[in-house]
Amino acid sequence: MAGLMEDVARIGEQEEKKIPVSRPESRPHLDFSRRIPDLDGYRGIAVAVCLFFHYIWVATLAPPPNRLDLLHKSTSLILSGMEMFFVLSGFLIGGILLDARNSPNYFSTYYIRRFCRILPAYLLFFSLVGIAYLVVYRLIGGRLDWAFAGNLPWYSYLTFTQNFSMATGNTFGTPILGITWSLAVEEQFYLVLPIIIRFVRRSALPYVFMAGIVIAPIARLVIVYKFRGHLLATYVLLPSRMDSLFLGVLCAYYLREPGAWNWLVKHRGTVWKVLLGLLAGMPLLSNAALPFTLMWLTVGIGWMSVFFVVVLILALTESRSLLSRTLRWRWFTGLGAIGYGVYLFHQTIYFSCVSMLGGNGWHLANWRDLEATLLATAITIAFSTLSWRYFEKPIVRWSHCRTYGQMASKAAHAKDASVIWATLNDTQNLLGAAQVPEEPGPL
Repeated sequence: MAGLMEDVARIGEQEEKKIPVSRPESRPHLDFSRRIPDLDGYRGIAVAVCLFFHYIWVATLAPPPNRLDLLHKSTSLILSGMEMFFVLSGFLIGGILLDARNSPNYFSTYYIRRFCRILPAYLLFFSLVGIAYLVVYRLIGGRLDWAFAGNLPWYSYLTFTQNFSMATGNTFGTPILGITWSLAVEEQFYLVLPIIIRFVRRSALPYVFMAGIVIAPIARLVIVYKFRGHLLATYVLLPSRMDSLFLGVLCAYYLREPGAWNWLVKHRGTVWKVLLGLLAGMPLLSNAALPFTLMWLTVGIGWMSVFFVVVLILALTESRSLLSRTLRWRWFTGLGAIGYGVYLFHQTIYFSCVSMLGGNGWHLANWRDLEATLLATAITIAFSTLSWRYFEKPIVRWSHCRTYGQMASKAAHAKDASVIWATLNDTQNLLGAAQVPEEPGPL
């Protein structure tokens, strides 16, 4: 386990070498075309929260008496880790589209890169689950119902519409595939956002983003009062979650505006006060009944999303702060680099480990369950590392043959590729080229 974590952590060291911390107390206006290690660290924390949520928080729902019941109740806001993912996704994807808004290959380059970043690993994941269902579950049967029971149309997973089926049936369906609702939300957002950014006048874009932020809580309230039997729709549908996504895009927009950037740098103290105020109000949002309390649906999701946006702003505008240095910590940046694989496979690996060790299903109630959890964590990190290095990364590199300007000629591409390889080989280790530019992944 220690060796695996050391391998993952080397990515952080590479990132810190690539973009040195500036001497001044605050950064000048950032070059967003370069990889920013703070954002990898931010993603790494979100991935760690995701692991804690599924491996610990959900697993402590075991029937009482349960010694971890207090832990479960006191960490209910861990559910807001999804807002953290959505804010970062909106920030990264929105930023890429804003920078390439006038490019001649805007749509084709964007969708090719998105396809190459998301589909191969997702199809691998879906294939492995399908094999497990046909070969293992059909043989063993009821003992694995806790992982495989439930039925949603198989084609909905391949078309990224499973969240519609989940909302209609008010169920996550097969638990082993339940996590894919968030990927469906992001994919639907990825289809809509490029059209908005391309065709809406740039000066009007903030108003469109703000409209999406305002509409989201209204959509959640409409579902609560009109469709009480389908409250899961407030959790899994794009209109219900687009406030987090659009807040990230809005942040990306204003951090690219010199006037807004300079104001934020000059008024860091005010921004810190906002962060502390948001932090102080969190206990009022915490409730074991999340995510379906009225307070959470009307205020909580937006509150936590704003909190994560403010964290981003402070990290990017004040490089020498403890917050920014923490985000650049090598463990976080390393975990962030393999985050997509961790997101896709962590739950399947956990289910497999629990089944092999003869545990109690999705529970954390004894030492055997803890052993299964630790084993799943180690295997998830190892598998995601290998997936990134040998499967995902080569495909992502290939997709970067396509540029947002004109398609590079073969000769030019060969020259650029040689320069890139020479640079990457200087710092490459186990995960080497995790610093592929511009591609943030779906999380």
